[in-house]
Amino acid sequence: MSKKPQLPKWWRERDDGIGCALSLEMTLLHREQSPFQLIEIYDHPAFGRVLVLDGYIQATEADEFIYHEMAMHVPLLGRNRAETSVLIIGGGEGGALREALKHDFVRQVTMVEIDRRVVDLSAEYLGVNGNYSDPRANLMIENAADFVDREVENGTHFDVILLDLTEPVGPSAGLFTKGFCTQVVKLLAENGVIIDSDSMFLSKEGGHFLQEQSGDGENLVSLMLRERLLPHVEMYRTNIPFFPGADFGFFAYSKNGDSLSEPTNNYEGRHYNAAIHRAAFALPGWQKKWLGL
Repeated sequence: MSKKPQLPKWWRERDDGIGCALSLEMTLLHREQSPFQLIEIYDHPAFGRVLVLDGYIQATEADEFIYHEMAMHVPLLGRNRAETSVLIIGGGEGGALREALKHDFVRQVTMVEIDRRVVDLSAEYLGVNGNYSDPRANLMIENAADFVDREVENGTHFDVILLDLTEPVGPSAGLFTKGFCTQVVKLLAENGVIIDSDSMFLSKEGGHFLQEQSGDGENLVSLMLRERLLPHVEMYRTNIPFFPGADFGFFAYSKNGDSLSEPTNNYEGRHYNAAIHRAAFALPGWQKKWLGL
């Protein structure tokens, strides 16, 4: 465990054979091996605090709001909602919780994170989390698979489910399975939506997902597209500078297929607004062909 700040050094993100990686000159503020993963907190003079898990950047102070706003506001505002329940699986730095709690019609946000140290260190060093003391917030520190199985037995349903997972190399690896996804689908309300996401990049051979490169297998997008555990899939996208390739796709799975592409009000965040919401659903031709959408 490291608490004493060090001098700036060049840090290189792991590439898992891609042959391309982000490098930053940063100061290490904290490093520890939790029971689940290696947690590192760095500081960059221009981009602020940087959360790294098992060698992959998860969030930076400079741009974390782009992912969290698009992950939450599009599914929440893409349909008329009232008394809405949200489930966040993962989300350790707390940004998705923060954005969900901004809407008065959200009555409950449950966040299930396996690693308490990620939650605590993110709050201490990044401070981008929502208010865990909000009466609508329910923070659960446990394995998501156990939580999902229990809530399926209890007959619980959620209107919006966000799969806010790390790459499948640490504690999330056991969740990238058909069995887990089948159980998550059972938690979805009749008019609800599940949101999944991944970094995308383009090579001469075509499109690639980061999670498939890092996990040496397939990601949840490929699994859901192949198995059709829910009959309808819709994609939207954004650019996130510190994710590999910067091109980031969100995938919305639902029972009824109602599109999320038209915002229901003019809410404005730091990144999100109604125009960005609509534009996010305009997909390049190569992505539509690659994904069969």
